[in-house]
Amino acid sequence: MKHLTVFILGLFIAISVHAQSKWGKTPEDSVSCVENTSLYVEFYKQKNYKDAKRPWKKAIEVCPKSSKNLYIKGAKMYKTAIVQEKNKAERALLVDTLMWIYDIRIENFGQKGYVLGRKGADLLKYEKSSYEEAYNILKEAYALQGDNSEKGAVTSYYQAAEYMYQNGKKSQADLLELFPQLAETMEVNISKAKDDETRSKWINALGVMEQLFSVHATCENLVEIYRPKYEANKDDTSNLKQIIAFFSKKDCTDDDLYLEASMSLDKVKPSGISKFGIGRSLLKRDRYAEAVKYFKEGAEIAVVPEAKAKNLEYSATTYLAMKQYPSVKTYALKLLKEEPNNATAYKLLGDAYLYGSSSVGDNECMQGCGYWAAISKYLKAQSLDPELTDETNKKIARARSLFPKKEDCFFYSISDGQTVNCGGWINEDVTVKTN
Repeated sequence: MKHLTVFILGLFIAISVHAQSKWGKTPEDSVSCVENTSLYVEFYKQKNYKDAKRPWKKAIEVCPKSSKNLYIKGAKMYKTAIVQEKNKAERALLVDTLMWIYDIRIENFGQKGYVLGRKGADLLKYEKSSYEEAYNILKEAYALQGDNSEKGAVTSYYQAAEYMYQNGKKSQADLLELFPQLAETMEVNISKAKDDETRSKWINALGVMEQLFSVHATCENLVEIYRPKYEANKDDTSNLKQIIAFFSKKDCTDDDLYLEASMSLDKVKPSGISKFGIGRSLLKRDRYAEAVKYFKEGAEIAVVPEAKAKNLEYSATTYLAMKQYPSVKTYALKLLKEEPNNATAYKLLGDAYLYGSSSVGDNECMQGCGYWAAISKYLKAQSLDPELTDETNKKIARARSLFPKKEDCFFYSISDGQTVNCGGWINEDVTVKTN
C-alpha cells in the first residue's frame, strides 16, 4: 500500500510538472525520479547505503537537477564506503565516483568554490598520491571563496602545498608566502565565529596549519614576511598578535620586530599578551628593571589565565636574574595561587632559597637553612614535572655541598634532624642537615 501511494504520488507529480527539467525530460522520467528518490531515501535513513546506491544512481541519471540532497547524501554514502573498503583498486573507483559527485553537483547547482573546497579536501584525505590534483583544486577553491572558505578546505590547501614541497614541486618560499594569506582567513573566521564551538574549531585548524608552517619558518623568514605587513598597518591587532605568537613560538623574541609589534599592540590594546611581549624582549636584552615592570603590569591586567601565569612566572624569573630573592619568592607564590601545581614556580622558589640562603640567619649554621628549604622545593618540582629532574638534581647536589658543618651547628646547640624556622624572608620550617 505504501509503495502504491508513493507511485501514485509520483505519477501525479510527473503529469503536473514533467515539463520542468529538474524532474526529468519526460513524464516517465518524472515517475522514475520520484520512485527512485523515495526508495533510496528510505534505505539511506536506515543507513543501508549498499541498497541505496542503485536507486540513487537511477535518480541522478533521470533527474540530476531534482535536489541538492542527491549529492549531499551521495557524498556521505561514498565516503563511508571508501573508509570501509580494503581493496586498493575498489577504493580508487569509489574515490573517482566521489569526485564525480562533486563535479555533477557543481554542474547542476553551482556553488563552485564551496564544492571544490570539499572535493579537494576529500581527494587529499582519501587519495594522498593525488596531492598535486588536490592542490590545484583547492587553489582554485580558495581563489573563489577567500575568507568564505571552510576550515577543512583551508588546512587541506596548505597540507597539499606541503606535499608539493616534499615532492620537489614547490619551494620553501612558496610555503612561506602562502601561509600569511591562509592564516589571515583563519583569523577572520575566528573573529566572526558566532559561538564558542565554532571559534574553537577554527582555532584548532589554525593550530594545525601553524604546526606545518613552523617547520619551515626561521627568524629571518618571519621578519621577511611580517615586516612589510607591520609597516603597512601598525594598528592591525590581528596581525600584531600573529607576529608576537610566531616570533615567540620560534624563539625570535630578540628580534626588533617582536619588540616593535609588542609595543604597538600595547599602545592600541594593552593586554597581558602585549605586556608580556615587551617584557620578554627587554629581558633578552638584559634590561631587567624595565622588563619586570611590564611583566608585573601584564599580570595585573591579564584576562586570560595563561597570560597572567606567564607574566607572574617571568616576573619571578627576572627578579632571579636581578638577585632580588625575596621578590622571586613573592611572585612564585602568586603564581602558585593561580596554578597550585605549577612545577616552575616550585623550581623558582628553590632557586631563590638556594642563591639567597646566606641573606638569612644570624650564624654560620642558620645561614645554611635556605639550602635545606631549597631541596624540598626542587623535589616538589620534580614530582610535578619529571622533565625538570636533571636540572633540579644538579641544584640539589649543589645545595647539599653547601650544608653547614656539623660542628658549626653544634656550637649553637642545633643538631641534625632538628626542626627549626629559617626566619627572615624565607620564613619556613625546615629540618637541619649538616655535612
